[in-house]
Amino acid sequence: MPFEENAEAGRPGTALVLGGGGPVGASWTSALLTGLAAAGIPLADCDVLGTSAGAVVGAWLTIDPDGLPNVPALMRDRAAWHARNASAGLQDTATFEAVLTDSAPGTGRPAMAPISVDQAGDLWRDLLPAGPWPARLRMVSVGATTGAARVWSAGDHLPLAAGVACSTAAPGIAPPVRVDGETWLDGGVRTGTNADLVDASVTRVLVVAPLPSADLATEAALLTGRGCRVRTVVAQRFYAKPTDLIDARFVDVGAAAGAEQARDLAPELAAWWSA
Repeated sequence: MPFEENAEAGRPGTALVLGGGGPVGASWTSALLTGLAAAGIPLADCDVLGTSAGAVVGAWLTIDPDGLPNVPALMRDRAAWHARNASAGLQDTATFEAVLTDSAPGTGRPAMAPISVDQAGDLWRDLLPAGPWPARLRMVSVGATTGAARVWSAGDHLPLAAGVACSTAAPGIAPPVRVDGETWLDGGVRTGTNADLVDASVTRVLVVAPLPSADLATEAALLTGRGCRVRTVVAQRFYAKPTDLIDARFVDVGAAAGAEQARDLAPELAAWWSA
């Protein structure tokens, strides 16, 4: 049976937008959110729109927020998976870097063939919390044929791990996923955060981005124009080059940077949240 097109509505009000950035970006994001939650900011009550690494962290936040501190260790395993693929000649890092830096697409051959929904589930299942897809969680991927974004939700009846695989299918380093006759790529192919795709009922948006993006200011302006209060948090630079974001040696560095930034930002964000 084909997956449904209609998205199940989550809670209106506040949306947390989590951007992409590889395993290291996921580690930074999880540590940042852990620190903000410890400061009393109720992030676990938000609707979540995740792109790529943000989909991974969003799954933990909406299913098992107490498990967020475990994400860096899990992302070390994911980074090791990338390293094995690189050793086997299954990566095209020029294409990956082009996506992360908003530059022209790379010209290398596709690094990996599309995988099925079942294969996608096997790829991510052990790195995600147990439980059904929460109504408050959405994640973004892009159709390889049409170039159009799709916001996946619980209403699509796609297994959670397969949805994460669609959203994390970064060109050059991770396999695209075949669903309903289309091949799905990382949502970061469109923009790093896809913040403009939050539900129309949302009135307040916190955007958390491991990577700077030329589109972020435009997306924030669009949301403001819709009447949303918008706050963006972009990671302070803790890596040297884009490929560091899939390097296990930077996982702990990213997590430490996220925790430090949370300590610095918590008072200001708490005031913004309560205003």
